[in-house]
Amino acid sequence: MNGSNVFRRPISTTERMYFPMRELAPPFLMQLVVPGEGNIDLEALRQAVSTAAAATPGARLRRHGAEWIDSGITPAVRLVHDHRLSYPALESDPVLTSAIGPTPDATVEVLLLTGAPTTLIFRVFHGVMDGIGMVAWATNVLRALRGEQPVPHPDPIADQELVTRVGAPGKPTPMVPRYRAAVGRGRQRRDLAPHLLRHRRIETTRAGALARVCALLAAETPGTSRIMMPVDLRRHDPALRSTANLALPLFLDIEPGHDWAVVKDQIKAGLRERRELNQLANTKVALVPDLVNRGVLRTTNWFGARFGRNLASATVSHMGRFTAEELAVPGFRPTGLFVLPQHSVAMPLLFGLTEFDGHTELTVSARNGAGIEARLEALLDRIVEMLETELLE
Repeated sequence: MNGSNVFRRPISTTERMYFPMRELAPPFLMQLVVPGEGNIDLEALRQAVSTAAAATPGARLRRHGAEWIDSGITPAVRLVHDHRLSYPALESDPVLTSAIGPTPDATVEVLLLTGAPTTLIFRVFHGVMDGIGMVAWATNVLRALRGEQPVPHPDPIADQELVTRVGAPGKPTPMVPRYRAAVGRGRQRRDLAPHLLRHRRIETTRAGALARVCALLAAETPGTSRIMMPVDLRRHDPALRSTANLALPLFLDIEPGHDWAVVKDQIKAGLRERRELNQLANTKVALVPDLVNRGVLRTTNWFGARFGRNLASATVSHMGRFTAEELAVPGFRPTGLFVLPQHSVAMPLLFGLTEFDGHTELTVSARNGAGIEARLEALLDRIVEMLETELLE
């Protein structure tokens, strides 16, 4: 691979944008949470992580200059005795907010929480994987726990190389900070957590949940909303097996009152026209020195919090559909699966949706500020009510 037996790949411009976030929005991790019934043997889990990592080298990456290189070091498995997640204010949970380990250059780790319910948490620095890559990594660990062979992900390819190969059909969407958020604005204060992290479970599922959430957010927001929907670039090469960052945004400009079906048609048109491929050009801003990048991000955060003007109103992602049957391992049967989004200083709201055995998991990271928490809870109430009434089977 790249002239060597060691897995290595260039750090893409998208991934370079994420490095300053570890300082500005710590711990800046995507976290895949799998609660369940039963128990998992710690040593069996460590062996499964080692087996899965050998097939998924993207889980063992360390930065060396402008490259990611497979360190050969198995991701740490950390046991947290008798800990339960701190619902509803997950931003206050000492485990979820802790730094990844065991060393600062680590990029992936796995947690086993033994407080009822037993919970697995896969923690990933967004600089090495996207959400789909994280799911592929986690499901490989579960395969190994069942004694099955993990699915190899040997391709050292991220968004930059794939877009260069398949080509961008047009020009990138201009990034101008003028979009409002459904929770409004609120000046940040030292006595408030800089970000909020919340989870809701909706007891139903049906196609169209993402479009419905986007339409509701627009209905709650003055003026045009710009929703950023990450698109999995693997659709352009179905044979590709890579856990790297292979997602670029499809931007949806939505007026208040637009029906969700109109939003769904907008999504279909954007995917048909492959518009997400155009957005790689926007990541070239990361080619500036890290110090400049941090300054730009701090200014973007301040402008959004103080004046309510953002590069986008929200990010909304759908991470897939799952069942307990496909994820169960000996002695442990999952009862849910949800993704806790990374915090961001450049985005006021980041929503994640997953579906699990007939229900919908909704999560959100929100830039906090004066008055934001109450407005966020009210917004989540409206989303849950809408999904429960509109998504009946």
